[in-house]
Amino acid sequence: MKNIFYVLLATILIVSCQPQGPERYSTTGPEIDMVKALVADYEQGNWESWAEKYADTAKVYHKSWDNGISAQELKEGFQENLAVFSSYDFKDDPVFYEMIIDNEGKTWVNFWGTWKGTMKANGKTYTIPVHTTSQYVDGKIVKYYGYWDGTEVAMTIQAMEAAAAMQEDQM
Repeated sequence: MKNIFYVLLATILIVSCQPQGPERYSTTGPEIDMVKALVADYEQGNWESWAEKYADTAKVYHKSWDNGISAQELKEGFQENLAVFSSYDFKDDPVFYEMIIDNEGKTWVNFWGTWKGTMKANGKTYTIPVHTTSQYVDGKIVKYYGYWDGTEVAMTIQAMEAAAAMQEDQM
C-alpha cells in the first residue's frame, strides 16, 4: 500500500512540475500596453507613432471579415472621418483590455471602450461603444478587427450634406 502511495505521489509531483507554457489569458503585458499606446496615439492624432505599431503587411477589417485594408489606408480614413469632429476620445471608464493566446498559439488583444466625439457642424456629442481585437506577431499588429455602430453619425452627415445640396440648388 505504501508503494502505491509513493508511486502516486511521485507521479503527481512529476506532472505538476512540467512546464505549463505561456499564460493564455491576461489583463497585463506588452501587447496590452501597445493597445493602450495605440488608443492614446489615436486620441492625440499622433499618426506616426500610431502607424509604427502595425506590421508592413498588416490587414485591417472594420465591421467586416472580408476586404481588409492596409494600416496606411486606415490612417487616411481615420484622418478624413475625424475631420468633422471638434474633439474625440475614448472614455476612461468603462474600458477593458484582455490578451489571449488562442488554441493555435496566436496572440490577440481585445479592447472594449466607449468612443465619444463632438461634431463641429452641430455641436452634438456622439457616444459609440467600440470593440477591437488585434493579432500580434513579433510585437507588431498583423491583423486588426474593429466593430461599432456609426449609423447615427453617418445619418447626421448625410442629412447635413442633403440640406447643403438643397440650399445650393435654391440659389
